[in-house]
Amino acid sequence: MDKKENIRIFTGNLLNFLEIPNHPCIGPHLKLLGLTGLWHPNKNSPVTKFKRILFYVTVTFFCSQYIKCLFNIDVISLALILQYAPFHMGIVKSCYFQRHYKKWERLIIYMSSVECAQLADRRTDLIPIMNGYIKKSRRITYFFWALAFFSNFAIFSEPYQKNHVMENSTAVYTKIFDGIAPFNQEKPPGYYVSMVLQTIFGHIVSAYVVAWDTLVVSIMVFFSGQLKVSRLYFVQIIDVNSIEKSHQNIVKCHYFYTTLVRYQKMFNSLISPVMFIYLIIISVNLGVCIIEIAQLQDDIVTLVSSCLFVLACVIQLLIFYWYANEVTEVNNLVGYGIFESEWMQLDKSLQKEIALLGLITTKKIVFKAGPLNEMSLSTFVGILRTSYSFYTLLSKTKN
Repeated sequence: MDKKENIRIFTGNLLNFLEIPNHPCIGPHLKLLGLTGLWHPNKNSPVTKFKRILFYVTVTFFCSQYIKCLFNIDVISLALILQYAPFHMGIVKSCYFQRHYKKWERLIIYMSSVECAQLADRRTDLIPIMNGYIKKSRRITYFFWALAFFSNFAIFSEPYQKNHVMENSTAVYTKIFDGIAPFNQEKPPGYYVSMVLQTIFGHIVSAYVVAWDTLVVSIMVFFSGQLKVSRLYFVQIIDVNSIEKSHQNIVKCHYFYTTLVRYQKMFNSLISPVMFIYLIIISVNLGVCIIEIAQLQDDIVTLVSSCLFVLACVIQLLIFYWYANEVTEVNNLVGYGIFESEWMQLDKSLQKEIALLGLITTKKIVFKAGPLNEMSLSTFVGILRTSYSFYTLLSKTKN
């Protein structure tokens, strides 16, 4: 057996290990959430309790930065918070997840029950749709995980590359986070102890970010896929040989679609406040990072790592808004499935039921970042414009 075959087998076994049969779409995400301690069906296990303690310690460390910045206003500390804002979003995302844990649990149970029931039916027209969106979810997830890995490697190696000695023999040591510590973090050995802690907590909160982000995107892909399933149900809603069977199909399709919409609204309520905070922070963060890149001189390594970080932020933003927009677009086509059916062959009473069902599908499904901002591609472009405006403002202020 050659080396390539061994690698292929190892990769296949690893990917299979990440799967959870009872959760077809979001199995790997629950594995990662479980690893971080955010997903904890078994609260009483010692491992879960340790992860919960580690979560509170991590939150405390990051909050100490805000306290330090608040009581001892320091431009450098504030710049660090703005520059590495996506890491700080991990605290917001994980805290909101824990606060609404029961709702997330209900949503995940609903998703898994729907998918398991559909897979158990073994319908030849349904399986390709499900396999299609599950594979899409996996491609997005593994790409995002790889992007996060390389971004973290670049970010956490950057401070050591920036450390230098000035002309007056004063050593300058760069940090990523600036939390409160009971020792001097400005010079060795305290600096290196501080960097070890920053690296550990940084990777933990990065795992929170990656787990939350890929879970959210995969749930968006789930809703998009299930809306395609809804359209298929609507196309096949009429049984010309049985009025009673047609009526039952209408009832089932109505229940399936309205339940899907209800859980979509619940999901939107879970992510909307976080996405609103993220919208504001990422707009500022991109502007600050571009300023940092523009000021770099003769430092190719730092330039590459900074550009990689900005690129990762933009891709992360695009993925959110692309797949949120896809759900809206797919939903706009669901109602067409009703009129692709043989509804004209029904009597007037059932035609009225079909018309009412069609009316329900005309309501627009959207995801929102806060009360006003729809998560669409136009909003994504607007965020990039805002970031550029902020960059221009900062450039003029510094000059």
